Parts: sequence; C-alpha cells; structure tokens
Amino acid sequence: VVSTQSTGDKQMQIIVQSLVLSSLDYCNSLYYGATSSVVKQLQTLQNRACRIIKGLKKRESAEESMKELHWLKIAERIEFKILLLTYKALIGQSPKYLSDLLHFESNGTRDVVLSCPVNLSDRCFAMSAPRLWNNLPADIRGSKCVNSFKSKLKAHLFRKSYDIY
Repeated sequence: VVSTQSTGDKQMQIIVQSLVLSSLDYCNSLYYGATSSVVKQLQTLQNRACRIIKGLKKRESAEESMKELHWLKIAERIEFKILLLTYKALIGQSPKYLSDLLHFESNGTRDVVLSCPVNLSDRCFAMSAPRLWNNLPADIRGSKCVNSFKSKLKAHLFRKSYDIY
C-alpha cells in the first residue's frame, strides 16, 4: 500500500522535473563557459526545486537530497548535453551542421581532433565538444550505443559532481 504522502511527493517530483528541470536543461549547452555567477544562479534554482520536492527549509542543504534524486549539478548537466550531442554527431545521429563542426580521427576510441579556426570562442560547440570529449575516459567514448553512452556518462558526471571516487 502506497501512502498518500509518498504519492504526493512523487507527483511533486514529476511536476518540478517537468517544469523546472526541463527549463534548466533547455539549450543549457549555451551556458558552457558562462561566468561562475550565472552558473551559481542556475544552481540556486535547481537547489530550490530539490528543496520543494524534499520539503526542506530554505537554509537546509540540498546536496544530499540531490544525490538521492540522482540529479547532476548544473555544470555537469551542461557537460552532459554537449557530450551527448558530440556522441550523436560522431555516430551520425545528429543534424549534419553539428557533425560538420567536428573533425575527428576514427582510431577505435572516437577521439575528436580539434581542428577549427583560432578566432572562435572557447564557448562554441566546435571548441567545447572536443575539449570535453577528449577528457572522457576511453570506456565511455567507446560506448556502442546511445543508451550505454548516456548511462556511463551520467555515472561519470555524477561521481564528478559529488566528488565520489
């Protein structure tokens, strides 16, 4: 028998995730390289969403509850989006314009070789994608399917987010 409290909590989680987290994730790759104050503001919104779901007071830390919800922090959510787009571009499951921004060698590990004009911003996809991709462990880069890649990537970024090693 499911209690009313847990059903209400689950419904609140679904509502918050669909309204707040989807808004935070929408085009969040554009926040790559943003100032720390911008990322901190976004993180504050995510922390508030977590507090709402868990019924925490304003001054209570949301970090343990975010771990329980298995949420990545904002910085890692941004990296996740860029790396997923990169993986899909490398396997031909993204729009051509994204694939065209990446120049890579296929040597079995899916290493992206950065080859773009020097005058591009460090924040642009053509610069950020190879930088993030080449820093991933080889077992993640070598994933055979999107679901496997997403699972391994989320686990990796979750450990990074909460300093779990």
